Amino acid sequence: MKFVRVAALLVTCSSFSFAVNKDLVQMQRDLEDRINALQQSLNSKLDTLTGMVQAMQGDLRRTADQMANLQDNVSNGVAKSLAPVNGMSSKVDSVSDDVRALKDSIADLSARLDRMDAKMTDLKNQLQIMQNPPPAPGAATPNGAPPTGAPGATTPQGVGQSMPPAGMSANDTYTAAMRDFQTGKTELAYTEFSQYLQYFPNTELAANAQYYLGEISYNKGDYSAAVKSFDAVLERYPDNPKTPDAHYMKAMSLLKSNQRSRAVTEFRTLVQNYPHTDDARKALSQLRALGVSASTTTTARRR
Repeated sequence: MKFVRVAALLVTCSSFSFAVNKDLVQMQRDLEDRINALQQSLNSKLDTLTGMVQAMQGDLRRTADQMANLQDNVSNGVAKSLAPVNGMSSKVDSVSDDVRALKDSIADLSARLDRMDAKMTDLKNQLQIMQNPPPAPGAATPNGAPPTGAPGATTPQGVGQSMPPAGMSANDTYTAAMRDFQTGKTELAYTEFSQYLQYFPNTELAANAQYYLGEISYNKGDYSAAVKSFDAVLERYPDNPKTPDAHYMKAMSLLKSNQRSRAVTEFRTLVQNYPHTDDARKALSQLRALGVSASTTTTARRR
């Protein structure tokens, strides 16, 4: 009886085990099918993604090529556009060099003309001495006046110009004064410029000598004396190249001596009479710094 029960249990267990194994096998097959389907789906999507990436890479390469071509075209276009400008720049530089060379030549010519003027003055003085030789020492003139060439004597023209001492020339006096002025020997230069004006007041360089007297006084801080010297330039030599400089330095001397209104008037006169000079541009700068305009109600002579 007991044996029969055991056999029945074994048969039952075997049937259950068989059923379980069958279910497991089926589940395994279903799982494999799903895995295969998922793998296929992943492969398909990966292929699609790879194609998209390759297409994007191709687009990027084409875009890069187009950008490189565009950059080359732009660079070439800019180079072609700048070529005339570069050529013009070279021409401007060349013209600037020519202008500088011309200015140097003009300055050299002006210096030579100044020296020629001084030499002509010396010749004129020598001719006057030859035409009117001084009498012997101690001799008196018929009218009792001092002999020509003596201290206090005047030229035959009667303009109050003293005859220079023997051996003094306009060229040498002016050259020595300029040399001393440029090397800082201002006291000696002041004396030499004053002597030049005493003996050679009607030469072209007389205005320069008078101007440098004012500049020496200005640099010393003697603004009152500077104004007088610059006024002398404007009054005695109104049509001289030093006239604009004298206007400007007179205005600066007035400004330094706290005469603001007179300085403004002088700056305005300079701007209106000589509007295209460097001095006029400096005067405009000073007027702007003072907070006033360059206009004036007076009618000025324009050059």
